[in-house]
Amino acid sequence: MVVVVVLSLLFIVCTSAFQQAPRRFIHAHQDRHPTTPFLYVTKDECIAANKKYLTQKIGLSKEQVQRLQTDGLPNILTLEDGVLQERVDWLKKRLKLRNKSQVRKIVQHQPHVLAKLSSNLAQKIDYLQARLLLNDDSLRKMFLEAPHLIPCSTENMEETLNWLQERLHLDDRKLTKLICRAPYTLGCSVSENLEPTLDWIQCRLNALDDFTVSRIVQKMPRILHLNIEANLEPKFDWLQHQFNLDDDALGKMVQRSPTFLGLSIDTWEVKLDWIERRLHLTGDDLSKFILKAPSILNCNIESNLDLTLDFYIDALGDEREAVRLVTNNPSLLAYSLEKRLKPRLQETRDAGILIDAGCLRRIGQYTDDYWKMAITFVRDHRDLGIIALP
Repeated sequence: MVVVVVLSLLFIVCTSAFQQAPRRFIHAHQDRHPTTPFLYVTKDECIAANKKYLTQKIGLSKEQVQRLQTDGLPNILTLEDGVLQERVDWLKKRLKLRNKSQVRKIVQHQPHVLAKLSSNLAQKIDYLQARLLLNDDSLRKMFLEAPHLIPCSTENMEETLNWLQERLHLDDRKLTKLICRAPYTLGCSVSENLEPTLDWIQCRLNALDDFTVSRIVQKMPRILHLNIEANLEPKFDWLQHQFNLDDDALGKMVQRSPTFLGLSIDTWEVKLDWIERRLHLTGDDLSKFILKAPSILNCNIESNLDLTLDFYIDALGDEREAVRLVTNNPSLLAYSLEKRLKPRLQETRDAGILIDAGCLRRIGQYTDDYWKMAITFVRDHRDLGIIALP
């Protein structure tokens, strides 16, 4: 009888110690270990506390909190009181998240990761930062732009990085730049997505060599994510029909400015209508104009094309001459008004230089280094009566 009583007391003591152990583990290790145990409770007060934390501290609405209860995934609302906050605090500290909106973005997109935080996440973050030579700002930006990378396995990301580097002939710096521009590439399957898409592009554009394809992808990494049947193929067909291009000419157009492929055909058509109306170009003349500077298809009509054309008209005081200028030099429409055209025009006027079509062409097309050299030359030789840019 005594033995039974002793065993019963021992069982109660052990059970109590086991129940308290996870909380002691949390407080003892939270400063040096990024994870806490995967604890589930069903107490209404714990769920209420987590909802209060998410709404008041993270800034989620009640509707957003309710959507976090996803069937089939771990539920962060049922974590023990204090565990959710500890995990969010660790994530904030590791990724150096600056404000509630950044925390809120990750909580909304990947709540199940916080519900089942593991040491693999710390290893994954450390791996990416070391592999891509990322500073803290770049690391934070990458996860905020592509929070779905958080649950991806380190092995899959390593496979993708190695494949990209070998297939596209990238050094470490270029690989990092590509991933920072399109971090969601790390979540793509090599065999099911990246490789078939790259092979199709290379074949469709008249068997481009690997280095040319690499340059296209580096200019527009998102091209690897565009669906072939629903996106790339109909766009290539439309371009060839619209501008009467063979495969070789299409390849050269894409090489020059692949980023316009990210826009819809409807958007292209609106911009072509604008060019026909404002520049009076149709048929072959319109095709030649676009082929010289396909990047124009990226420009916004209201905030770029209209304002830039008006800039040249105002500078010359003659709409017909301005239209002739940009028709012969399509790239002039793609330059930044605020960062290039307006400041350089002011410098030109301050230097007493004659403003004509040739001057405006130089204002747009000169590189920064050549522009500084040219404007300095005119200023230094003003006493000789020089009134034109060299």
